[in-house]
Amino acid sequence: MSIPLQILCRCDGTPEIGLGHVSRCLALAEIWRGECGTLATFAMRSGPLGPARVRDRGFPVWELPPVGGPTQEGRWLAETVHSHGIQVLILDVRDDLPAALVSRIRSRGVLIATLDDPSERRLAADLAFYPPVPQVRRLDWTGFSGELHVGWEWIVLDRAYGLGRPPVPGRALRVLVTMGGSDPAALTLQAIRALELLEDDFETLVVLGPGFSHNQDLDRVLATSRRRYQVLRQVANMRDLMGEVDLAVASFGVTAYELAAMGVPAIHLSLTLDHAESASAMAAAGMALSLGVYKEVSDVKLAASVAQLLADASRRTAMAARAQGTIDGRGGQRIAHLVASHAARRSPSARAAHEG
Repeated sequence: MSIPLQILCRCDGTPEIGLGHVSRCLALAEIWRGECGTLATFAMRSGPLGPARVRDRGFPVWELPPVGGPTQEGRWLAETVHSHGIQVLILDVRDDLPAALVSRIRSRGVLIATLDDPSERRLAADLAFYPPVPQVRRLDWTGFSGELHVGWEWIVLDRAYGLGRPPVPGRALRVLVTMGGSDPAALTLQAIRALELLEDDFETLVVLGPGFSHNQDLDRVLATSRRRYQVLRQVANMRDLMGEVDLAVASFGVTAYELAAMGVPAIHLSLTLDHAESASAMAAAGMALSLGVYKEVSDVKLAASVAQLLADASRRTAMAARAQGTIDGRGGQRIAHLVASHAARRSPSARAAHEG
């Protein structure tokens, strides 16, 4: 597949929402760069996390105007798409971008693809992708004229995930604590408090993302802890690290799907009811254990869940097999190729390149 395209990814990464949306768009952008020779551009709000992450990976960023409401931002996006000859617009946002402006962009021949979008914008898309979570079944698709793709096969992950991990016999059990790029609710501290209640013999790896801001509280907790914790900051290769653990305690999000693709049994804490409902789909499929919204999970309950899974090797093995058999890590390639194929049929220049 070698189709030159003008692609714009609209996403954000902030301490409040984390870096999951950015990670998904970067995964797609890497595929287009490696297989299409296309350097996707990102449209993002200014901030200390998202734009820096994208630029570090070698992709250009156009930052939204610093002031203005959703309508003004939408107009800026529409004008930017038009003035730069954008052929494909990827929307991976949870903001108030008006659906009418998305329809206007689409009416100019731009291919619109949305990722996991519950808003009315999805009805203006050509391609809409979702995991098989309960919320999707409740959405009203009246008026939608695009293609709807729902399933675990559309989960977007970095290409490194899903390649499996070899067993490491003879070492101590290892628990991974990973709560996303920013951990706004300090779930890392909640997990450590729970692990402190256990007498079991295991090692603990604690990963802190680039937006973690609870350092003083973490230092205080670690100063009085009975256990030893290996604290890792801004890990460059999470895939390899996941390959070294037996169980993860994680906040639900993109990381939950990465763990599943790597065959790591996981216990999920969710920031919101929406996240908890999505996590319930993974639990129902036998891939993980979901405890619900973190505010409703006591340290004792979390500790008991960890202890039960650590003591049940056969259950962990079954969860790992179910997870890797369900999420293969190739969702990004499927979406990237499908988007490029649709764009090639629509755009005269891209179609000529494709046929030539």
